[in-house]
Amino acid sequence: MTILKKLLGVFTAIMAITYFAMASSQKTPMLFIVLGIVMALVTVLLFRPTKKDKQKKAERREKATESLKTCTMKHINGLPIAENTNCTVVMMDDKFVFTSGTMHFELDKSKITDMCIKTDREIQQQYVSSVGGAVGGAVLFGPVGAIIGGRAKKKTVKNEVHNYLIITYQSPDIKYIGFETIGYALTSANLYVEDFKSKHTSESTYQL
Repeated sequence: MTILKKLLGVFTAIMAITYFAMASSQKTPMLFIVLGIVMALVTVLLFRPTKKDKQKKAERREKATESLKTCTMKHINGLPIAENTNCTVVMMDDKFVFTSGTMHFELDKSKITDMCIKTDREIQQQYVSSVGGAVGGAVLFGPVGAIIGGRAKKKTVKNEVHNYLIITYQSPDIKYIGFETIGYALTSANLYVEDFKSKHTSESTYQL
C-alpha cells in the first residue's frame, strides 16, 4: 500500500466520522448519513489489501522464516565440541548443519525422533520425580539432561529460567544433542520444533 493511498484512506475515514457527527445536529440528517457511509466504504476499499499487497506480505513472511533457519546457540553436549561453545545451527530441507570454528557436522532429519524445548527447571523436576534420581543422567535426555539438571541445582538466582533445545536422534542407538537458546535463538528453536512436529504428524497420518 502506497503512502498516498494510506493518506487518502485516513482522510476519507476522518470525513466519514465528521459526516456522522454532523448528522446528529442537522434537521435533515439523511444526506450526511449517506455521505458518511460513502466515505466509510471508500475507506474500507482503500485499506483493503490488494493481491500485490498480499504477495508482498507473503514474501516478507517467507524471508523472515528463512532468516530464522540460521542462528547461534551455546552447545551443551552431544557434539564433539566443548560445552558452552558457540555453534551455528542451520536448518535445511533434509538436514541440520552444525558449525563451530573449523568443525562441521550434519544430521539428517530422517534420524531425528524428537525435538523439544525444555527449561532447566522442568528437567530438574523430572529428575527428582524419576526413579533413582535419573540414574546418573541416563533416564532423561542422557548426558545432556544430566548437565542441564546439574546447572539447575547450581543456580544462584531461583527465578532465573534457561531454555534448552534438545534433539533426540537414532544412530544407531538413541543419542541427544543439547543447546542453550537465548534471545533470538529461542525463536529459531521454536521454528525447528514446529517444523519437526508438522512433518512428523504428516508422515504419521500418511502411514495410517
